[in-house]
Amino acid sequence: MKQIHLILLMFFLFISGCAQRVTEQDVPQTDWRSQLEAQKNWKASGKVAFIAPDDRQSVNFNWQLKASRQHLILSSFIGTQLLELIEHETHSEMAYQDEQYIDQNSSELIARLSGFQLPFEKAPLWLTGAIRSDHSQYDPQSRLKSAKWTDEQGKTWLINYQSYQMVDGFWVPKRISLTQDKLRIKIQLNSWQFNNE
Repeated sequence: MKQIHLILLMFFLFISGCAQRVTEQDVPQTDWRSQLEAQKNWKASGKVAFIAPDDRQSVNFNWQLKASRQHLILSSFIGTQLLELIEHETHSEMAYQDEQYIDQNSSELIARLSGFQLPFEKAPLWLTGAIRSDHSQYDPQSRLKSAKWTDEQGKTWLINYQSYQMVDGFWVPKRISLTQDKLRIKIQLNSWQFNNE
């Protein structure tokens, strides 16, 4: 009889040791969506693929939002910096192929110099899954599944969110797919960091 009790005790200890603990990181904040939309300082990194009928390019990225201004670095998979774009109060500045360029429109600057089409102006909204449109769909956890909007250049974008991850009490995207005409952009977000400073 004592052996049975000992076996049962060891079994329950084993089961309890295998059980996953739910940490605060795994629990969304109350009203997490509005708190996420209010974030003005974050960093994200990952990979982005630009897929067109006659071309396909993949790069790594580091994307930062600081005081509502964006800073984007695209680099090759061996770490060579391809471009760096910094938003200022009155203009955007890009370092590309050892030259400096200035324009008032970040998306136009990226497209003109690198050939990458990217709806940069609204990126803090669509990258975090916080963009709103008349064509938005949400899952049961209030996470955006898809949205459709027209950018400042009159181009219509369709965005789909394949998966999310919990970071600092926020649901943030892990895999995103953007489509505009025959262009498809696939984004994988490997890390997020929020800073309230």
